[in-house]
Amino acid sequence: MPVSTPVAALRPTELEPAVEALAAQPDLCVLAGGTELMVLANAGRLRPGGFLLIDRIPELRGVWFTEQEVIIGAATTCADLTHPDLRAVLPALAQAARAIGSAALRTRATLGGNLASGKRLGGGPAPLPGRDMLTTLIALGAVAVCRTRHDWRQVPVAGLYARDGGVQLQPGELITAFRLPLGTGQQGFMKIGTRGGPGRPVLTLALVVDPSTRQVACAIGGHGPVPARVDHAGQWLQAHVDWEAGAIPDPGTYQTFARLVAEGLLAPLTAGPAGASTSRIPDEYRRQAAEVCARRALVRALPPSGWLEQVKQYQIKAELMRARSAVERAERGLPQAPPVPGPITGPINVPGLGALGARTDITIPAQGNGGRAQ
Repeated sequence: MPVSTPVAALRPTELEPAVEALAAQPDLCVLAGGTELMVLANAGRLRPGGFLLIDRIPELRGVWFTEQEVIIGAATTCADLTHPDLRAVLPALAQAARAIGSAALRTRATLGGNLASGKRLGGGPAPLPGRDMLTTLIALGAVAVCRTRHDWRQVPVAGLYARDGGVQLQPGELITAFRLPLGTGQQGFMKIGTRGGPGRPVLTLALVVDPSTRQVACAIGGHGPVPARVDHAGQWLQAHVDWEAGAIPDPGTYQTFARLVAEGLLAPLTAGPAGASTSRIPDEYRRQAAEVCARRALVRALPPSGWLEQVKQYQIKAELMRARSAVERAERGLPQAPPVPGPITGPINVPGLGALGARTDITIPAQGNGGRAQ
């Protein structure tokens, strides 16, 4: 039954009033694109005490580049993430964003909303716990930046969730941005589902290769509430790649890597699905899907013919983005500082990933809006 009683809605245009409002009334439902929450509210399945609309806060929507990392505002839309400029430096994230819903839905759905969708800690099951982009962010080593009235908190994105998939946000806490190390290599994302759009996937896989550090990161999702990194597969692959020549000497490396990735599905990673699941999918089918996706992703990232020229082109595009975005941001009068604590003088240590590069005082943001610069 639709909600019949009026619900208060706050729509601040700056970050500080939004955080103050959430601190004063922690039960406010944070709303950015509304692609999930408004469906639940209109159906009478969600009855919040009020809404906090953050879609008009410019500090929360945008992309900032530094020498060592990329900072993405939590209210950045999926359409923004598929912009050609951003796709040139974060192709895996752009591919994941493109796999969400229709083109019209992607103009409203946001990165933070996708990750905060689903059940809350201690709540009931969620109807649509998609979070397709979470797999890519885990593989990229992303760090979520959260803000309360008095403090900041930075945590690896996987640390935002309990074992059952519930979102672990503190009372009055708002996700403001995500920090991603700026790599120098190829990336890829793949998704297999029973249907397209918002349906829960059978399997998602993200692969990130960084030739500068000679590291390979892979994450798989869709088989449980929270995706997981397959570190043993990446560590094995590092020793079977000729990084100097830009080649994989043994063709059998691709299939062996794929089998190691599929082994990551055998470990009991979670306490159970956080809502609608694909538990009826046979385990053998899911394992085969993981092998196929991992092999194809590796062939595309590190083709047998070599990839050194691809790495050079990637680095050129990243440098071009940093230089051009500084001019565009200044011309449009958009916020120069991202919604993260700053200036940050030291690296952030991410368990299993090492140190995330520090941010400098001067940021170089860039922003797309459905294929156009904002």
